[in-house]
Amino acid sequence: MKTRHVLLIAKYSARYSVRGGIGLVFLLLSLSFGLLVAHTMLQPVEMAANQFARNSRSGDPQEARQRVLEELTERSKPVIAWMLKPSSTEPDAAADRAADAWTDYLLDERPGMLSAIFLILLFGWPLVVAFGAFDLYSGDIGSRQLRYQLLRTDRSSIYFGRLLGMLATFVIVLLLLGTTVTGYMGLKLSLYPWPALLGWGAYGTVAMVVVSMPYIALCAWISTGFGSSFASLTIASLVISGVPLFALLGQRAHEYAAYVNYVLPWGFQMRLFHDDPVQVALAVAGCVLQTALFLWLGFRTFTRRDL
Repeated sequence: MKTRHVLLIAKYSARYSVRGGIGLVFLLLSLSFGLLVAHTMLQPVEMAANQFARNSRSGDPQEARQRVLEELTERSKPVIAWMLKPSSTEPDAAADRAADAWTDYLLDERPGMLSAIFLILLFGWPLVVAFGAFDLYSGDIGSRQLRYQLLRTDRSSIYFGRLLGMLATFVIVLLLLGTTVTGYMGLKLSLYPWPALLGWGAYGTVAMVVVSMPYIALCAWISTGFGSSFASLTIASLVISGVPLFALLGQRAHEYAAYVNYVLPWGFQMRLFHDDPVQVALAVAGCVLQTALFLWLGFRTFTRRDL
């Protein structure tokens, strides 16, 4: 593997992934998904605030927004706490207190609406990753085009170069998405101080990049095993969506089935937004370890299969 070849392949891979048809659809899908989530979260606040301002004596929209936001925050705390609490069939007072403290951190100490948007994005983003990274190798394997590249470079450079290019594409998309959502919220509501909003938006964007890494590596592994783009997309989507579904259904029969979520970052990805730095570090370590495992499995498959 040559570093120069890896960087050159990554450059052209990132450029093609954005300019190609699939890349453009992925870009539109990811931005539309993020903006739809932000709009869905912010529109009720804006509508309720306008209605409250018209009915109140002061008629101050800013004050109305603040009061509506505080009321919605208090109402949403039980729902967020239920989402953050570990799955268990047995009541656990300690887990309830930890979930409540975590919820207060996200909704009170940090910009609450932005925290809610990031939590919702975490649930849908893995499927967006599958749509963006499913065709890293499978299409060219099926058309035999990789054989022409092997005349100029080696398999390792192709494998890691395309992965690096795809990661760079996701970083650019997430930076654009995080900037757009944060700016949209700051200009739309004007309830949070800009330093706090920008800082939490930057943190959330980095967390989304970290959680994307193992899913990209998983899609790369699946893509090396198939010579059909459609098959790669189907298998990647089924695996990513099937793990939490299997854990949810299996938990009804046995409580320990919930641990199936840890096969992918589903089991710990929300801890990237935890109030405890130790939990954040463990979540980052889990993402890095799974990324390394899927990278090794994909590289092993890619170097052994017929291209």
